[in-house]
Amino acid sequence: MYPSNPWFWLAILATIGLYKLELFAILLNLKSLVPTVPDKFKEWMNQEQLERAQEYARTNARLEVIESSVSVGIFITFWWAGGFHAMDQWIQGWGLNALFTGLAIFAVFSVAQSLLSLPFEIYHTFFVEAEFGFNRTTIHTFIMDRMKGLVLLTALGGPLLAIILWLFDHVPMAALYGWLILTGFSLAMTFLSPRLLLPLFFKFQPLPDEQLKSEIVAMSERLQFPVGDVSLVDGSRRSAKANAFFTGMGRLKRIAIFDTLVQNHSREEILAVLAHEIGHSKRKHVPRQIALSLATSALMFALLHFAVHDPRLTAAFGVTPPTIAWSLLFFGILYRPFSTVLGWVTSWLSRKYEFEADAYAREAMGGPAPLSSALTRMSRDHLSNPTPHPFYVFLHYSHPPVLQRLEALEGKTAG
Repeated sequence: MYPSNPWFWLAILATIGLYKLELFAILLNLKSLVPTVPDKFKEWMNQEQLERAQEYARTNARLEVIESSVSVGIFITFWWAGGFHAMDQWIQGWGLNALFTGLAIFAVFSVAQSLLSLPFEIYHTFFVEAEFGFNRTTIHTFIMDRMKGLVLLTALGGPLLAIILWLFDHVPMAALYGWLILTGFSLAMTFLSPRLLLPLFFKFQPLPDEQLKSEIVAMSERLQFPVGDVSLVDGSRRSAKANAFFTGMGRLKRIAIFDTLVQNHSREEILAVLAHEIGHSKRKHVPRQIALSLATSALMFALLHFAVHDPRLTAAFGVTPPTIAWSLLFFGILYRPFSTVLGWVTSWLSRKYEFEADAYAREAMGGPAPLSSALTRMSRDHLSNPTPHPFYVFLHYSHPPVLQRLEALEGKTAG
Protein backbone atom coordinates (compact mmCIF):
# COMPACT_ATOMS: atom_id res chain seq x y z
CA MET A 1 0.00 0.00 0.00
CA TYR A 2 2.65 2.51 1.12
CA PRO A 3 5.76 0.27 1.26
CA SER A 4 8.26 3.16 1.38
CA ASN A 5 6.46 5.04 4.16
CA PRO A 6 7.91 4.23 7.63
CA TRP A 7 4.76 5.49 9.33
CA PHE A 8 2.76 2.83 7.50
CA TRP A 9 4.87 0.03 8.99
CA LEU A 10 4.72 1.58 12.44
CA ALA A 11 0.93 1.65 12.06
CA ILE A 12 0.98 -2.06 11.22
CA LEU A 13 3.03 -2.70 14.37
CA ALA A 14 0.70 -0.54 16.45
CA THR A 15 -2.36 -2.49 15.36
CA ILE A 16 -1.63 -6.02 14.19
CA GLY A 17 1.58 -6.46 16.20
CA LEU A 18 0.06 -5.45 19.52
CA TYR A 19 -3.08 -7.45 18.77
CA LYS A 20 -1.02 -10.62 18.30
CA LEU A 21 0.99 -9.91 21.44
CA GLU A 22 -2.20 -9.54 23.48
CA LEU A 23 -3.65 -12.69 21.96
CA PHE A 24 -0.49 -14.63 22.80
CA ALA A 25 -0.64 -13.40 26.42
CA ILE A 26 -4.32 -14.36 26.76
CA LEU A 27 -3.66 -17.86 25.42
CA LEU A 28 -0.76 -18.32 27.84
CA ASN A 29 -2.95 -17.14 30.70
CA LEU A 30 -5.69 -19.64 29.81
CA LYS A 31 -3.12 -22.40 29.52
CA SER A 32 -1.93 -21.63 33.07
CA LEU A 33 -5.32 -22.59 34.56
CA VAL A 34 -5.00 -25.69 36.74
CA PRO A 35 -7.57 -28.53 37.14
CA THR A 36 -7.44 -28.77 40.93
CA VAL A 37 -6.84 -26.35 43.79
CA PRO A 38 -3.08 -25.95 44.38
CA ASP A 39 -1.93 -26.88 47.88
CA LYS A 40 -1.01 -23.26 48.63
CA PHE A 41 -4.64 -22.18 48.06
CA LYS A 42 -6.50 -24.94 49.88
CA GLU A 43 -6.80 -22.97 53.11
CA TRP A 44 -9.05 -20.35 51.51
CA MET A 45 -10.38 -21.84 48.26
CA ASN A 46 -12.30 -25.02 47.46
CA GLN A 47 -12.69 -26.81 44.13
CA GLU A 48 -16.04 -25.22 43.32
CA GLN A 49 -14.66 -21.72 43.91
CA LEU A 50 -11.62 -22.47 41.75
CA GLU A 51 -13.78 -23.68 38.86
CA ARG A 52 -16.01 -20.61 39.09
CA ALA A 53 -13.00 -18.26 39.12
CA GLN A 54 -11.55 -20.05 36.10
CA GLU A 55 -14.84 -19.89 34.20
CA TYR A 56 -14.95 -16.14 34.93
CA ALA A 57 -11.41 -15.84 33.52
CA ARG A 58 -12.33 -17.85 30.41
CA THR A 59 -15.49 -15.82 29.80
CA ASN A 60 -13.66 -12.51 30.08
CA ALA A 61 -10.84 -13.81 27.87
CA ARG A 62 -13.28 -14.86 25.14
CA LEU A 63 -14.97 -11.46 25.21
CA GLU A 64 -11.60 -9.68 25.14
CA VAL A 65 -10.44 -11.69 22.12
CA ILE A 66 -13.70 -11.10 20.24
CA GLU A 67 -13.72 -7.37 21.00
CA SER A 68 -10.08 -6.83 20.03
CA SER A 69 -10.50 -8.93 16.86
CA VAL A 70 -13.57 -6.97 15.79
CA SER A 71 -11.90 -3.65 16.63
CA VAL A 72 -8.70 -4.42 14.73
CA GLY A 73 -10.61 -5.91 11.80
CA ILE A 74 -12.86 -2.88 11.41
CA PHE A 75 -9.95 -0.48 11.79
CA ILE A 76 -7.80 -2.23 9.15
CA THR A 77 -10.74 -2.53 6.73
CA PHE A 78 -11.71 1.12 7.19
CA TRP A 79 -8.08 2.23 6.77
CA TRP A 80 -7.25 0.15 3.68
CA ALA A 81 -10.60 0.93 2.03
CA GLY A 82 -9.81 4.66 2.12
CA GLY A 83 -12.16 5.41 4.99
CA PHE A 84 -9.98 8.10 6.56
CA HIS A 85 -9.71 9.97 3.26
CA ALA A 86 -13.48 9.79 2.77
CA MET A 87 -14.07 10.95 6.33
CA ASP A 88 -11.70 13.87 5.83
CA GLN A 89 -13.47 14.93 2.63
CA TRP A 90 -16.85 14.64 4.33
CA ILE A 91 -15.90 16.81 7.32
CA GLN A 92 -14.00 19.32 5.17
CA GLY A 93 -17.25 19.75 3.24
CA TRP A 94 -18.97 21.14 6.32
CA GLY A 95 -17.31 24.50 5.65
CA LEU A 96 -15.91 25.01 9.16
CA ASN A 97 -12.69 26.86 9.93
CA ALA A 98 -9.51 24.89 10.61
CA LEU A 99 -9.95 24.76 14.40
CA PHE A 100 -13.56 23.56 14.37
CA THR A 101 -12.80 21.14 11.55
CA GLY A 102 -10.10 19.62 13.75
CA LEU A 103 -12.48 19.35 16.70
CA ALA A 104 -15.08 17.75 14.42
CA ILE A 105 -12.56 15.13 13.27
CA PHE A 106 -11.81 14.13 16.86
CA ALA A 107 -15.51 14.19 17.76
CA VAL A 108 -16.54 11.91 14.88
CA PHE A 109 -13.67 9.51 15.56
CA SER A 110 -14.48 9.40 19.30
CA VAL A 111 -18.17 8.79 18.67
CA ALA A 112 -17.33 5.98 16.24
CA GLN A 113 -15.03 4.35 18.79
CA SER A 114 -17.66 4.65 21.52
CA LEU A 115 -20.35 3.11 19.35
CA LEU A 116 -18.00 0.26 18.45
CA SER A 117 -17.20 -0.52 22.09
CA LEU A 118 -20.73 0.04 23.44
CA PRO A 119 -22.14 -3.42 22.61
CA PHE A 120 -19.19 -5.06 24.38
CA GLU A 121 -19.60 -2.81 27.42
CA ILE A 122 -23.29 -3.70 27.57
CA TYR A 123 -22.60 -7.42 27.22
CA HIS A 124 -19.84 -7.35 29.84
CA THR A 125 -21.93 -5.39 32.34
CA PHE A 126 -25.36 -6.98 31.93
CA PHE A 127 -24.39 -10.51 30.93
CA VAL A 128 -20.89 -11.45 32.10
CA GLU A 129 -20.85 -9.51 35.38
CA ALA A 130 -24.50 -10.39 36.02
CA GLU A 131 -23.92 -14.10 35.36
CA PHE A 132 -21.19 -14.20 38.01
CA GLY A 133 -23.15 -12.12 40.53
CA PHE A 134 -21.21 -8.86 40.31
CA ASN A 135 -23.42 -6.49 38.35
CA ARG A 136 -25.83 -4.22 40.19
CA THR A 137 -25.91 -1.50 37.56
CA THR A 138 -29.37 -0.69 36.25
CA ILE A 139 -29.97 0.32 32.64
CA HIS A 140 -30.79 3.84 33.89
CA THR A 141 -27.50 4.10 35.81
CA PHE A 142 -25.57 2.72 32.83
CA ILE A 143 -27.07 5.31 30.47
CA MET A 144 -26.65 8.19 32.91
CA ASP A 145 -23.01 7.31 33.59
CA ARG A 146 -22.21 7.47 29.90
CA MET A 147 -24.16 10.67 29.38
CA LYS A 148 -22.33 12.30 32.28
CA GLY A 149 -19.03 11.05 30.87
CA LEU A 150 -19.87 12.52 27.47
CA VAL A 151 -20.78 15.90 29.00
CA LEU A 152 -17.55 15.97 31.03
CA LEU A 153 -15.46 14.93 28.02
CA THR A 154 -17.01 17.73 25.97
CA ALA A 155 -16.82 20.37 28.70
CA LEU A 156 -13.28 19.57 29.87
CA GLY A 157 -11.63 17.78 26.96
CA GLY A 158 -13.05 19.97 24.20
CA PRO A 159 -11.43 23.25 25.29
CA LEU A 160 -8.17 21.47 26.13
CA LEU A 161 -8.06 19.86 22.69
CA ALA A 162 -8.88 23.20 21.04
CA ILE A 163 -5.92 24.82 22.78
CA ILE A 164 -3.59 21.98 21.71
CA LEU A 165 -4.78 22.19 18.09
CA TRP A 166 -4.34 25.97 18.02
CA LEU A 167 -0.84 25.74 19.52
CA PHE A 168 0.38 23.22 16.94
CA ASP A 169 -1.08 25.32 14.16
CA HIS A 170 0.43 28.65 15.28
CA VAL A 171 3.29 28.24 17.80
CA PRO A 172 6.77 26.83 16.94
CA MET A 173 7.32 25.38 20.43
CA ALA A 174 3.80 23.98 20.62
CA ALA A 175 4.91 20.65 22.11
CA LEU A 176 6.48 22.35 25.13
CA TYR A 177 3.52 24.62 25.79
CA GLY A 178 1.11 21.76 25.16
CA TRP A 179 2.90 19.61 27.74
CA LEU A 180 2.86 22.44 30.29
CA ILE A 181 -0.86 23.02 29.78
CA LEU A 182 -1.65 19.30 29.99
CA THR A 183 0.48 19.05 33.14
CA GLY A 184 -1.40 21.92 34.77
CA PHE A 185 -4.74 20.40 33.77
CA SER A 186 -3.77 16.95 35.11
CA LEU A 187 -2.58 18.34 38.45
CA ALA A 188 -5.73 20.44 38.79
CA MET A 189 -7.89 17.38 38.15
CA THR A 190 -5.97 15.47 40.82
CA PHE A 191 -7.22 17.99 43.39
CA LEU A 192 -10.65 18.80 41.91
CA SER A 193 -11.86 15.39 40.73
CA PRO A 194 -12.57 13.90 44.20
CA ARG A 195 -14.68 16.89 45.23
CA LEU A 196 -16.32 17.87 41.94
CA LEU A 197 -16.36 14.89 39.57
CA LEU A 198 -16.63 11.70 41.64
CA PRO A 199 -19.84 12.90 43.39
CA LEU A 200 -21.46 13.00 39.95
CA PHE A 201 -21.13 9.21 39.78
CA PHE A 202 -21.10 8.11 43.42
CA LYS A 203 -23.03 9.15 46.50
CA PHE A 204 -20.80 10.06 49.45
CA GLN A 205 -22.26 10.11 52.95
CA PRO A 206 -20.76 10.11 56.47
CA LEU A 207 -19.85 6.62 57.64
CA PRO A 208 -22.84 5.60 59.79
CA ASP A 209 -20.89 3.05 61.86
CA GLU A 210 -19.51 5.37 64.54
CA GLN A 211 -17.40 2.66 66.16
CA LEU A 212 -15.71 1.78 62.88
CA LYS A 213 -15.23 5.47 62.14
CA SER A 214 -13.59 6.07 65.53
CA GLU A 215 -11.27 3.10 64.98
CA ILE A 216 -10.29 4.43 61.54
CA VAL A 217 -9.62 7.92 62.92
CA ALA A 218 -7.64 6.46 65.83
CA MET A 219 -5.50 4.38 63.45
CA SER A 220 -4.96 7.39 61.20
CA GLU A 221 -3.81 9.48 64.15
CA ARG A 222 -1.55 6.68 65.37
CA LEU A 223 0.03 6.50 61.92
CA GLN A 224 0.25 10.31 61.73
CA PHE A 225 -1.97 10.44 58.69
CA PRO A 226 -4.32 13.45 58.99
CA VAL A 227 -7.85 12.80 57.76
CA GLY A 228 -10.57 15.34 57.02
CA ASP A 229 -13.52 12.94 56.89
CA VAL A 230 -14.52 9.32 56.43
CA SER A 231 -17.20 8.66 53.82
CA LEU A 232 -19.28 5.68 52.76
CA VAL A 233 -19.63 5.29 48.98
CA ASP A 234 -22.58 3.55 47.34
CA GLY A 235 -20.41 1.24 45.27
CA SER A 236 -23.02 -1.51 45.59
CA ARG A 237 -25.24 0.47 43.19
CA ARG A 238 -22.93 -0.65 40.38
CA SER A 239 -21.00 -3.71 41.50
CA ALA A 240 -20.69 -6.25 44.29
CA LYS A 241 -16.91 -5.84 44.30
CA ALA A 242 -15.33 -4.09 47.31
CA ASN A 243 -12.93 -1.16 47.28
CA ALA A 244 -11.61 1.81 49.23
CA PHE A 245 -9.50 4.83 48.34
CA PHE A 246 -7.99 8.07 49.63
CA THR A 247 -8.29 11.46 48.00
CA GLY A 248 -7.05 14.99 48.68
CA MET A 249 -3.97 16.46 50.30
CA GLY A 250 -3.06 17.58 53.81
CA ARG A 251 -6.07 17.99 56.10
CA LEU A 252 -8.31 17.68 53.06
CA LYS A 253 -7.63 13.94 52.85
CA ARG A 254 -10.83 11.93 52.51
CA ILE A 255 -11.16 8.22 53.22
CA ALA A 256 -13.79 6.73 50.95
CA ILE A 257 -15.01 3.21 51.74
CA PHE A 258 -17.30 1.28 49.43
CA ASP A 259 -20.36 -0.06 51.24
CA THR A 260 -19.52 -3.51 49.83
CA LEU A 261 -16.25 -3.45 51.78
CA VAL A 262 -18.12 -2.69 55.02
CA GLN A 263 -20.74 -5.36 54.30
CA ASN A 264 -18.35 -8.19 53.43
CA HIS A 265 -15.28 -7.66 55.62
CA SER A 266 -14.44 -7.63 59.31
CA ARG A 267 -13.30 -4.46 61.08
CA GLU A 268 -9.70 -5.69 61.23
CA GLU A 269 -9.75 -6.44 57.50
CA ILE A 270 -11.14 -2.98 56.71
CA LEU A 271 -8.49 -1.33 58.89
CA ALA A 272 -5.78 -3.40 57.19
CA VAL A 273 -6.99 -2.34 53.73
CA LEU A 274 -6.95 1.31 54.82
CA ALA A 275 -3.51 0.87 56.40
CA HIS A 276 -2.34 -0.43 53.02
CA GLU A 277 -3.69 2.74 51.36
CA ILE A 278 -2.01 4.89 54.02
CA GLY A 279 1.19 3.01 53.23
CA HIS A 280 1.05 4.31 49.65
CA SER A 281 0.96 7.86 51.02
CA LYS A 282 3.66 7.28 53.62
CA ARG A 283 5.99 5.72 51.06
CA LYS A 284 5.43 8.68 48.68
CA HIS A 285 4.07 6.45 45.93
CA VAL A 286 1.46 8.89 44.66
CA PRO A 287 3.83 11.82 43.93
CA ARG A 288 6.30 9.39 42.34
CA GLN A 289 3.59 8.01 40.08
CA ILE A 290 2.49 11.53 39.17
CA ALA A 291 6.09 12.46 38.36
CA LEU A 292 6.44 9.34 36.19
CA SER A 293 3.19 10.16 34.41
CA LEU A 294 4.40 13.68 33.68
CA ALA A 295 7.72 12.32 32.39
CA THR A 296 5.99 9.89 30.03
CA SER A 297 3.69 12.66 28.75
CA ALA A 298 6.81 14.80 28.18
CA LEU A 299 8.25 11.97 26.06
CA MET A 300 5.00 11.77 24.11
CA PHE A 301 5.03 15.50 23.34
CA ALA A 302 8.72 15.36 22.41
CA LEU A 303 8.02 12.63 19.86
CA LEU A 304 4.94 14.52 18.70
CA HIS A 305 7.11 17.59 18.05
CA PHE A 306 9.07 15.68 15.40
CA ALA A 307 6.12 13.78 13.93
CA VAL A 308 3.28 16.24 13.64
CA HIS A 309 4.57 18.21 10.64
CA ASP A 310 5.78 15.18 8.66
CA PRO A 311 3.38 14.86 5.66
CA ARG A 312 4.16 11.14 5.43
CA LEU A 313 2.31 10.58 8.73
CA THR A 314 -1.16 11.39 7.38
CA ALA A 315 -0.27 10.01 3.94
CA ALA A 316 0.24 6.58 5.55
CA PHE A 317 -3.48 6.60 6.32
CA GLY A 318 -4.52 8.02 2.95
CA VAL A 319 -5.13 11.60 4.10
CA THR A 320 -3.60 14.39 1.99
CA PRO A 321 -2.90 17.24 2.29
CA PRO A 322 -1.95 16.88 5.98
CA THR A 323 -3.71 18.78 8.77
CA ILE A 324 -2.77 19.20 12.42
CA ALA A 325 -5.89 17.39 13.64
CA TRP A 326 -5.25 14.28 11.54
CA SER A 327 -1.56 14.32 12.47
CA LEU A 328 -2.42 14.40 16.18
CA LEU A 329 -5.03 11.67 15.82
CA PHE A 330 -2.80 9.33 13.80
CA PHE A 331 0.13 9.99 16.14
CA GLY A 332 -2.08 8.81 19.00
CA ILE A 333 -2.60 5.53 17.15
CA LEU A 334 1.09 5.12 16.32
CA TYR A 335 2.16 5.97 19.86
CA ARG A 336 0.57 2.78 21.17
CA PRO A 337 3.74 0.62 20.99
CA PHE A 338 5.67 3.22 23.01
CA SER A 339 2.76 3.60 25.41
CA THR A 340 2.56 -0.16 25.82
CA VAL A 341 6.25 -0.48 26.67
CA LEU A 342 6.00 2.42 29.12
CA GLY A 343 2.93 0.71 30.58
CA TRP A 344 5.04 -2.35 31.35
CA VAL A 345 7.43 -0.14 33.31
CA THR A 346 4.68 1.65 35.23
CA SER A 347 2.91 -1.65 35.97
CA TRP A 348 6.14 -3.17 37.30
CA LEU A 349 6.62 -0.11 39.49
CA SER A 350 3.00 -0.29 40.65
CA ARG A 351 3.44 -3.93 41.67
CA LYS A 352 6.58 -2.98 43.58
CA TYR A 353 4.65 -0.25 45.39
CA GLU A 354 1.91 -2.71 46.31
CA PHE A 355 4.44 -4.90 48.08
CA GLU A 356 5.76 -1.87 49.95
CA ALA A 357 2.25 -0.79 50.99
CA ASP A 358 1.49 -4.35 52.11
CA ALA A 359 4.63 -4.34 54.26
CA TYR A 360 3.57 -1.02 55.81
CA ALA A 361 0.11 -2.41 56.59
CA ARG A 362 1.68 -5.49 58.19
CA GLU A 363 3.69 -3.26 60.53
CA ALA A 364 0.72 -0.97 61.21
CA MET A 365 -1.56 -3.89 62.10
CA GLY A 366 1.03 -5.71 64.21
CA GLY A 367 1.28 -8.69 61.87
CA PRO A 368 0.25 -10.08 58.47
CA ALA A 369 -3.01 -11.78 59.47
CA PRO A 370 -5.55 -8.93 58.97
CA LEU A 371 -4.33 -7.95 55.50
CA SER A 372 -3.79 -11.57 54.46
CA SER A 373 -7.38 -12.32 55.44
CA ALA A 374 -8.65 -9.28 53.50
CA LEU A 375 -6.65 -10.19 50.40
CA THR A 376 -7.79 -13.82 50.35
CA ARG A 377 -11.42 -12.83 50.89
CA MET A 378 -11.28 -10.22 48.10
CA SER A 379 -9.53 -12.62 45.75
CA ARG A 380 -12.13 -15.30 46.39
CA ASP A 381 -15.14 -12.95 46.29
CA HIS A 382 -13.90 -11.18 43.12
CA LEU A 383 -13.20 -14.54 41.40
CA SER A 384 -9.58 -13.58 40.77
CA ASN A 385 -7.52 -16.07 38.79
CA PRO A 386 -5.22 -17.64 41.43
CA THR A 387 -2.65 -18.84 38.89
CA PRO A 388 -2.14 -16.16 36.23
CA HIS A 389 0.68 -16.67 33.74
CA PRO A 390 3.77 -14.51 34.52
CA PHE A 391 3.77 -13.01 31.02
CA TYR A 392 0.12 -11.93 31.37
CA VAL A 393 0.95 -10.47 34.79
CA PHE A 394 3.88 -8.61 33.23
CA LEU A 395 1.64 -7.09 30.56
CA HIS A 396 -1.49 -6.28 32.54
CA TYR A 397 -1.28 -6.54 36.32
CA SER A 398 -0.89 -3.32 38.30
CA HIS A 399 -1.12 -5.44 41.49
CA PRO A 400 0.88 -8.61 42.15
CA PRO A 401 -1.01 -11.93 42.11
CA VAL A 402 -2.50 -12.71 45.50
CA LEU A 403 -0.16 -15.65 46.22
CA GLN A 404 2.92 -13.45 45.78
CA ARG A 405 1.42 -10.85 48.10
CA LEU A 406 0.59 -13.45 50.75
CA GLU A 407 4.08 -14.96 50.57
CA ALA A 408 5.66 -11.49 50.87
CA LEU A 409 3.46 -10.70 53.88
CA GLU A 410 4.60 -13.94 55.53
CA GLY A 411 8.22 -13.07 54.76
CA LYS A 412 8.63 -16.01 52.35
CA THR A 413 9.67 -13.78 49.48
CA ALA A 414 11.34 -10.38 49.20
CA GLY A 415 8.23 -8.85 47.52
